[in-house]
Amino acid sequence: AAACTGDDDDASPSTTVSPPAGDSLPATTATDDGPTSTPPPEPGECPADALPDDGTPVEITFWHSMSATTGVVLEELLEDYNAVQTRVRVTPVFQGGYADTFGKYVNTVRAGGDLPALVQLSEIYLQQMVDSETVVPAQDCINAVGYDLTDFSPSLLDQYRIGGELVTMPFQLANPVLFYDGNDFVAAGLDPAAPPETLDALVATSRTLVEAGVVPSALAMNVDAWPFEQWVTTAGEALVDHDNGRTGRAEASLLGTDSVVDILTTLRVMHDDGLLLVTGGVADQASLARFLAVAQGDASMTIASSASLGEIYQQIALVPDVDVRVGPFPGVGGSTSVGGGSIYLTTDTTAEQRAAAWDLLAWLDEPAQQVRWSIGTGYVPTRRSAADDPELIALWEERPGFRVAWDQLSAGGGAAVGVGPVIGDYLGVRAAIESGLESLYAGGEPAVVAAELQDAADKAIADYNRRIGG
Repeated sequence: AAACTGDDDDASPSTTVSPPAGDSLPATTATDDGPTSTPPPEPGECPADALPDDGTPVEITFWHSMSATTGVVLEELLEDYNAVQTRVRVTPVFQGGYADTFGKYVNTVRAGGDLPALVQLSEIYLQQMVDSETVVPAQDCINAVGYDLTDFSPSLLDQYRIGGELVTMPFQLANPVLFYDGNDFVAAGLDPAAPPETLDALVATSRTLVEAGVVPSALAMNVDAWPFEQWVTTAGEALVDHDNGRTGRAEASLLGTDSVVDILTTLRVMHDDGLLLVTGGVADQASLARFLAVAQGDASMTIASSASLGEIYQQIALVPDVDVRVGPFPGVGGSTSVGGGSIYLTTDTTAEQRAAAWDLLAWLDEPAQQVRWSIGTGYVPTRRSAADDPELIALWEERPGFRVAWDQLSAGGGAAVGVGPVIGDYLGVRAAIESGLESLYAGGEPAVVAAELQDAADKAIADYNRRIGG
């Protein structure tokens, strides 16, 4: 089936070893990670020029969260990095999905173990990583070397800034998109080149597909907070107070608004009218089931991360009767927020290791590597100049679906509401949203569900802030 088992936890990470919802990292200080001839740097210091010239490579470890196609492409990139220079040797270690990786990071901090020089996480862990006091801000390295950020979009950088400081380097940029079967559109008398671009249009298209008898249900979705969050964002709403946690620590959710009730009402109507097929929760099996529903003719559309593209196109040959197409996220009207993730430089490093880690981070974000990463996976390049690369242009012409998320993110502004929230217990808030969606599909009234959802999210936020003293 045309399905992805790799990086679909951009949305709401599936996990087998996860910290409890709301878990927080204890603060720690830098430790010496191996012998060095120089004193260990201060926790926030980035001595980017500290690589030795004696021919001995600096060894660093990189914990990553990429599996399947994305994992293969990432490890190939890291192999090439080791081959094209001699001063750094990076060892990648796959730790599972984002939540698995974060859980192992938490446990290592608590046990006083050795942290990796670099760790890759999704955007939802930003506040917790800052609170851990185990991160060397990317801004310190940028300032140390005068690194030029003008080729990055402002909204991408704003996603990973707190207090105007870039905390972590963006790497795997993604966005939700609509996957659909063009053959079903033709059978229902719809234009396969014109997918629905708004939530209202999604409802109308779904009715046409079902009433034409093409499919028993139109849209297959698992119970996942990420698309819901994006609908709220595209409605021009923040998810939490203090400008989505951007001008102050998030203290309360904003999930009881009329806009939230309207979105819940639309989803309830789609479900009750048989237009929406719910395939399960956020686990990998449920994520796979939504793609299987499209491949097997039980539905015509699903919403997933653009990072699924590389895996899906590899599987197209197995489902020749499906004309896999990609459309923009059918939002409420405004722009989506950035998804995906980034790579953190940790304080558990020597001066040489920090210099090595920064060298790798800068290399991975070069346009050439970003083009290769995008072509192999479906992730959106972090660098705007990548759009001029002939190889990427050729891919976009051959497979226009790879360009959809790029255009979608390029159209978005840099306003605070268009940037994802910064929340301490983001997983707890997502658990509240997903519990609310389950209640909705079980017959809950939208206004009641919204109130319950907000209360549960507020409790998760307050509990986390109380634990860390925020």
